[in-house]
Formats: sequence, structure tokens, C-alpha cells
Amino acid sequence: MEITPRGDRAGALAAFGIRAGAFIGEEIPVRVPVARIGRAAENDIIVTDDSISAQHALLEFEGGTWRITDLGSTNGTFVEGVRLTADVPTPLHYGASVRLGGLPLHFRPVETADPAAARAEYVPPAAQPTIRERKGFRFPVWMLVLLLLLIALAVLLFTTYNPVQAAVPAQLAAGAVLPAAPPPGP
Repeated sequence: MEITPRGDRAGALAAFGIRAGAFIGEEIPVRVPVARIGRAAENDIIVTDDSISAQHALLEFEGGTWRITDLGSTNGTFVEGVRLTADVPTPLHYGASVRLGGLPLHFRPVETADPAAARAEYVPPAAQPTIRERKGFRFPVWMLVLLLLLIALAVLLFTTYNPVQAAVPAQLAAGAVLPAAPPPGP
């Protein structure tokens, strides 16, 4: 398991203390007021543990309090031993016991942090456009490959096709008499 970012509390708004496993005693700092947690690289807090989903949970500071939302994870998000319902924000108080999948954590304050000010200044990252939202003409790759194969087949057929040789068997099948071959040279 690898946890990113971890360690230094500088600039952190809160932290998760790891309560068991190989990283017991280490902290995972929360540096943004809206943090996605999971295994995938696009998350703000990346935890590469097999029990944690690619997009596992969302932690956000809103209205003067922290909230955590399970994002439909496979192994669940638990607060004080209670499994959260997917997509339902749940208040998260400092000192709370949290479990993401099989990773037990303890939610901790950072004394010098001002999450309310950080939230006021927070600008969410721009969402990546979906394929349907992209502008411009997009030619499917499979269609391009099929078109190239058809062109190659046509070139192959036309370069190897000899109309004179193709006509001889057709004339013989129709019962035609072919002209005699000219006699060999003088």
C-alpha cells in the first residue's frame, strides 16, 4: 500500500491518522477543502490499497463542518463503525473513527489550519469533457482501419487481375474455339 500525499502537515487543513497496518502512526494530510479519496491518480488523496475503490469517498468542508460522502465504493466507508449510504454526505467531526474499505483511520484537526478561509478561496478544478461534449468531427478508428483494408484489397485485386486470362476460361466454358497460336518464329 502506498499513500499519497503523506507526512508533513504544512498547509494541511485536517489529517487522517492511520490506526493499523504497515503505516500505523503516519498521517495523511488533507490539503484542500474538497478532496476526492481513492486509488486512481486523479484523486486528491491517493491510497493504493486493494480494499479502496478508484473513486472511494469525497471529503469536503462545507458550512463550517467537514462532511464525508461514500462514492459508491465496493468495500464501503464507515464512520464510528456505521457504513455510510452511497452519495449521502455525512458530518465528520474531529476525533471520529473512519474506515475506508479495510483501512482504519482517525480524523484529526490541524491546529493552525483555517478550513473556512480555504473553502472561501477554493476553486474547483475544471471538469474534463466527456466524449459527447468534445467539439469537432471525430472519425472512428475502427472505420479508418476498415477503409484502409478495403483499399488494400481493391489494389491487390486490380494489380493481379488480367482481363485476357480471365476471358479465356469463360470462352472455353461457352464452347468457343480459340484461335490457333501463331507458329514459332522463322
